[in-house]
Amino acid sequence: MIRKPAPLSARRPLTAAALFSLTALALLAPGSAMAQRAPSGQGQALLLETAGKWQAFSSQQGRSKICYALSKAESRSPANLKDVEGLLFISNRPTEGVRNEISLVMNFDLKEDVEHQAIIGSERFVLVAKGQNVWLKNPAEEGRMLDALRKGSALEIKGTSKRGNPTSDKYSLAGISQIVKRAEDACK
Repeated sequence: MIRKPAPLSARRPLTAAALFSLTALALLAPGSAMAQRAPSGQGQALLLETAGKWQAFSSQQGRSKICYALSKAESRSPANLKDVEGLLFISNRPTEGVRNEISLVMNFDLKEDVEHQAIIGSERFVLVAKGQNVWLKNPAEEGRMLDALRKGSALEIKGTSKRGNPTSDKYSLAGISQIVKRAEDACK
């Protein structure tokens, strides 16, 4: 059973955003020594599998387990944003009833009073931002967006920075189906 996500006003930034940012980036290199020695059950992210441009992780702190698929943006514009990376997550948090929640951490603030876009082939999805975090405006579209991600080859996120500049992040979707399944299975 898929829980309907809370409206944006009730959503909070990713519960493990700091954990994701610190450990996931360190683990993004396949065969990373950190990934191979991360102890389970200690709140550290454990690399489960890599496929294409995607990786599956799990982390457990007490009874709370989170499993997620992760990819980083392959390209970003404008050029002055290239020193920070955009991250795309598809998260499962069983204790919260969350399954395959799509979210992004842009690592810069976006305008909150405008709509942003996710573009996958001919499919377009409206996104909303709170600080550096981005979600679908209509959480009921997560299933449709996940299907489009699985069938597509590339994702483009178009947004407007807090300063009013247009931004674009591009993600490869190579490996997404396998990795999303691995993250789902790890949190069953």
